[in-house]
Amino acid sequence: MKPYLIGIDSDGTAFDSMTIKHRYAFIPALLEIWGLQEHSGKIHEICEFINLYSPTRGVNRFIGMKLAFQRFEKEGIPVPDYSSIDGFLNAGKPSNDSLRNYLERHDTPFLRQLLEWSCLADRYFEKEVRTLPPFRGVLPVLKQAEDRAEIAVISSAAEKSLRADWQKENLLDHVTVLYGLEFGSKSAQLKAAAGSHFDGPHMLMIGDAAGDHEAARSAGAWFYPIVPGGEERCWEQLRERYLELFLADRYASVQEELLSRFYHAAETKV
Repeated sequence: MKPYLIGIDSDGTAFDSMTIKHRYAFIPALLEIWGLQEHSGKIHEICEFINLYSPTRGVNRFIGMKLAFQRFEKEGIPVPDYSSIDGFLNAGKPSNDSLRNYLERHDTPFLRQLLEWSCLADRYFEKEVRTLPPFRGVLPVLKQAEDRAEIAVISSAAEKSLRADWQKENLLDHVTVLYGLEFGSKSAQLKAAAGSHFDGPHMLMIGDAAGDHEAARSAGAWFYPIVPGGEERCWEQLRERYLELFLADRYASVQEELLSRFYHAAETKV
């Protein structure tokens, strides 16, 4: 067992796929399944804010959908009765498979549509990202870190799509373990990767969203932010400076500076 653990988010962190996922997969599938094309402009605005430009960036797709429908209601956009989503979300580990299982016991028209939406969105997304490469700096960081750190993919994306992405450029060869949304929250994934082998000072989470920071905080890990819009530069700086600080147990000296930069950039975008 290596002495350090590095968790890496996938969409928006290792791959420039976050915007593509929502603009060209999740939102078009939503418009199609619920027949809301006439409200397309407002729906794009609401969904992109929730999933790309607010503190909920990177949230689980089903939680994001609940937040979106709540906003649709406030904006006067006609929505179906989506109240049954609460029971599903409270049942734990929201994913396509868990929704299928939940439907066997709690079948509602909305939940059937929700599963149809999620599967359609996955198909749209797969077509869009088939040839999408990782950010330029990802592979050099993996190669630099792998001799001294276990590397875990920590993501709210489906495991099948994650594996397809991380097989590009042989990234998966440098990864110890890969977790998708089927495993649960990012916090649960990071804690599972850590097990009893790692304590906080020897763990680093790399991510592009407040949820990634929260996962790191809940596990007692350090957090390295990938700032949306400045991803390539962030990966370059990680390779040139911050990775070695982490591996030398000196990351505490830069954590607050990096968090300040990250949240200031988010406030500016919002």
